[in-house]
Amino acid sequence: MILVTGGTGLVGSYVLLQLARNKKQVRALIRNNASKEEVYNLFRLYEPKQYQELYDSLQWMVGDILNVLSLEESFVGISQVYHVAGKVSFEERDSKQLYKINIEGTKNLVNLSIEKKINKFCFISSIAVLDQQFDQPEITEEAQWNFKAPHSSYACSKYGAELEVWRGAEEGLPVIVVLPGIVLGSGNWERSSGLLYDMALRDKAFYPSGVTGYVDAEDVAEICVRLMDSSINNERYILVSENVSYESVFQFLRNYFDREPAKEISNFRLGKLAFLSRILPVKRKISKAVFYALTGKPQYSNKKIRETLSFIFIPCEESLKFHAGNYLQYKQIKDND
Repeated sequence: MILVTGGTGLVGSYVLLQLARNKKQVRALIRNNASKEEVYNLFRLYEPKQYQELYDSLQWMVGDILNVLSLEESFVGISQVYHVAGKVSFEERDSKQLYKINIEGTKNLVNLSIEKKINKFCFISSIAVLDQQFDQPEITEEAQWNFKAPHSSYACSKYGAELEVWRGAEEGLPVIVVLPGIVLGSGNWERSSGLLYDMALRDKAFYPSGVTGYVDAEDVAEICVRLMDSSINNERYILVSENVSYESVFQFLRNYFDREPAKEISNFRLGKLAFLSRILPVKRKISKAVFYALTGKPQYSNKKIRETLSFIFIPCEESLKFHAGNYLQYKQIKDND
């Protein structure tokens, strides 16, 4: 049986769907107050003919990655672990939670996986842990963490979590680490990348000058399952379909939503806003790390995963269009409630 943490989140729900499609026995760890509605809706969206059968094949178990005792029961009969759970936030006020959930939670799962002799462990990391190397035009899996560069607390927490996973590998736990870019998917509309569509639908929209990597959630799930079913161990893979400017993404969505074009926020203006946010008593602060993420133009290479699995990614525009259409349906239903 396979254990999946974070199954009610965006990436986690797609992982559950892919595993159910492959007729795997799956146990999904869920917190007491977490809703399974997003997962059910996703199954119904992608598998309209057999969604109920696939959804009913999931075994749900209440547990918390910060509570080792609750995890003990979840590991009974488990052979593989997909660790998707984690906190995503670029607000520095959330740093303590980020470190606790992302690092300590991963440490607990790695330790139990070693103790229970789990066959394979998949960890969902992030391109946020990859720093540009001055002598390399592209960022690859070999990119080293630059301790001198500014990093968000989220990036630091994911880096710390990855160190726990590689420590597990050194102690004999076979692992796979994937580093997705911004994940585009349907569901979880009011958090994480789901907010992208909301921002693009507003009366006025603005975009920064930077570039980043994007990937469809369905691609992330398929790659994870294929890697876990393979003989490949102790490797990390960047999961990015394309490197696209924020301008291209916002203008595409604005056109799709039949809105006037978005306007660019200059680096100078964004820098002033970032500085003021850090010295004034406002809730949302723009750290130096976030400023560089919004204005930088990194080029992430997906060559390794493409060659390893002969994988063809869903094009970014195709992904944006599909999920934007689902977002409009979600908004219509919500507005009518």
